[in-house]
Amino acid sequence: MQPTTSRALFAESVKLHRKRLGVAQVELSLAAGLGRNTVSNLEAKTSNVRLDTVNRLATSLDVDPCLLLSRRQAQTSAGYMERCLEEALTTNLSKFRKQLGLNQVEVSEAAGLPRKYVNRIESKGVSVTLDTLDALADAVQVEAWQLLA
Repeated sequence: MQPTTSRALFAESVKLHRKRLGVAQVELSLAAGLGRNTVSNLEAKTSNVRLDTVNRLATSLDVDPCLLLSRRQAQTSAGYMERCLEEALTTNLSKFRKQLGLNQVEVSEAAGLPRKYVNRIESKGVSVTLDTLDALADAVQVEAWQLLA
């Protein structure tokens, strides 16, 4: 059965790519500049991951973060140069909500978030987690990775 949340997809993808590289969990955590147990916790799906952590791990694994959140798994990637995921989220969230004719408050409410949360995201004033990314993707009717592409 395929994972249904970004957190679960990310956990499985990180594990797949980490093993492909032959790297231990602690090694990957340290290479990404994270706490020793971060990869272990996220592979166990106990941690809700922020986008900056997604970016760090994607860079360390040399894969695009969208690949780490996609239901289609690929064994290899063309490589990844770190980019600002928050900026991509800001741009894409605005684009998708406008395509649906929704304002920021409507998307916030549809995602079950505080009324001004989308405004804060689009103003780059908040750090987003994978669980929030899922809620936003559902609200604008796209897959989570599309908000980061």
